[in-house]
Amino acid sequence: MKATKIILLVFAGLILTFSFYAYTVFYGTPWGKEEQEGNMQNYITEKYQNEFVLSKINYNFLSETYQGYAYPKDHSNLLFIIEQDADSPRGYSDNYPKVLWDNELATNLKAQIKELFPDLDEGMFKALQIKDKGEIFGPKIPTYEEINVSILTTSIPIDIKINWSKINQNNELQKMKKLSQFLQEARFPVLIEVRYYENDMDEQAKVFFITEEGDIIEK
Repeated sequence: MKATKIILLVFAGLILTFSFYAYTVFYGTPWGKEEQEGNMQNYITEKYQNEFVLSKINYNFLSETYQGYAYPKDHSNLLFIIEQDADSPRGYSDNYPKVLWDNELATNLKAQIKELFPDLDEGMFKALQIKDKGEIFGPKIPTYEEINVSILTTSIPIDIKINWSKINQNNELQKMKKLSQFLQEARFPVLIEVRYYENDMDEQAKVFFITEEGDIIEK
């Protein structure tokens, strides 16, 4: 009788162990979620210097990573995604810039950029998700050369249909510096691509990037 009880207890223990293992495979661990919640909260707070509410944490069993959903404390309609990103210097990436950009709260940001670059192409002035860093940046951008940019990273293009050689270049560079400073002061770290070209087939387009850190890189 005692041997039977022991066998049953061992069997029950194995079932519980397997069940817990199966649960963690698909949903992650409770302590893993708790750790990620703290890390993600610190990440978005430090990056945007603002208060955010982290509403939910999910586990992606395919990539074995955690994904969070958050919104600014005073704007619950601006729900955005945060995810673990091994290729990001911070360990995480998010799409808050795109969510904010698509909202009326970005009106002032857009107005400031248009004031600096009145000749920009309105049709291209939209926040985009970066899906392939090779296509966007090319091999000459040292800041992003060694990392795979997450699909949650946001890029905002400023397309200007003007030949770079025919304009006041120093003046344009000063505009970029002002824009970089403005974005940092507005706590809106986002990748900006400034492109000067005469037509859509122009292979000699002059391209600059303003990184999330505010650096200006010439391609």
